[in-house]
Amino acid sequence: MEFYKPIINPLSSSISDSSFIKEIGNLHKYYFVNNSTYRNWSKFYFGINNEKNIDQIIKDGKIESLPFLPSSAFKHQNLTNVPDNLILKILTSSGTSSGSPSKIYLDKVTSDLMSERLRLDTNNSIGDYRRPLFVLDERTVFSNRKSFMARGAAIAGLLKYGQPINFLFDGNILETKALNALKEFLYKGEVLLIGTTINVWTLFIKQAIKEGLDLKNAILVHGGGWKKIESIGVDNDVFKKTLFEKLNLSRSINFFGMVEQLGSVSYECIHGNFHIPSCSRFIVRNPKTLDILEDGKVGLLQVNSLLAYSYPGGSILTDDLGSVQKSHKCSCGNKNPIFNFFGRQRFAETRGCGS
Repeated sequence: MEFYKPIINPLSSSISDSSFIKEIGNLHKYYFVNNSTYRNWSKFYFGINNEKNIDQIIKDGKIESLPFLPSSAFKHQNLTNVPDNLILKILTSSGTSSGSPSKIYLDKVTSDLMSERLRLDTNNSIGDYRRPLFVLDERTVFSNRKSFMARGAAIAGLLKYGQPINFLFDGNILETKALNALKEFLYKGEVLLIGTTINVWTLFIKQAIKEGLDLKNAILVHGGGWKKIESIGVDNDVFKKTLFEKLNLSRSINFFGMVEQLGSVSYECIHGNFHIPSCSRFIVRNPKTLDILEDGKVGLLQVNSLLAYSYPGGSILTDDLGSVQKSHKCSCGNKNPIFNFFGRQRFAETRGCGS
């Protein structure tokens, strides 16, 4: 087999649509040659029988005509483009009612690429400097460094922004030593809090209020578990209002991402908008017919990314409902299109990186 050779830099801050379609098409050709499951899927469902068919799609500039995999495909099969001995780590989703988490196989090249993309986007969101960092979780989230849940992967990507680093929980209880350290650092200056949304809501807030914490010097970065807390009537507005009013939090930054494309993470901008990452393109499809929906219409999000080399994750149809607002401009300075996320499609299983 041959290793994937990109024709553009997927880490560029600005990628034109014409360059994107050429690169994503090139990536799909790599999948077609190196992954028999993807090749059979493309032939059966999309009528793509050879690389020339993909070349024609590239020539026509129709990204929507490229094959895509449903996110559920990664729950039922081990999808890799590289030999097993090159797999560096295995990421798994969690919280699935089916008991079958997604498994994403990363080699060193793909892992490094995703880590660097995450670093660049995180720098733009919270700055590139270190400050005291407190993880709203327990140390066991990193119990297995080769195979760990998306919850741990998301946290691991942010640890480089912390000095020192403390884990606030021992099981479901705030750990005394870490809590005292948090109180001390909050008094001195800015503190970074990171964790899953579900942990913040179900574990941290109540105990923090009881301890009388004042988070006026804290920035919270969180994501994962929204489907669970939305089922009890808590949306992002309620979440923020509670933190701002009860704990005097300085800023809450929600992020959107999924284990199937961990490098393509979008952080909430200062105006509360999500922007499509430069290495991605989003398509919205009708949940019943899978037809392409026009700008602003709500449907299933199909996420295309240039970062998935070691597994066929370049184009994934999620069961997340959302819309793309290409015509809307944001004054935050990010010129990438805005997208909205409205939760999981009804009857889709509750899954994610929250627990």
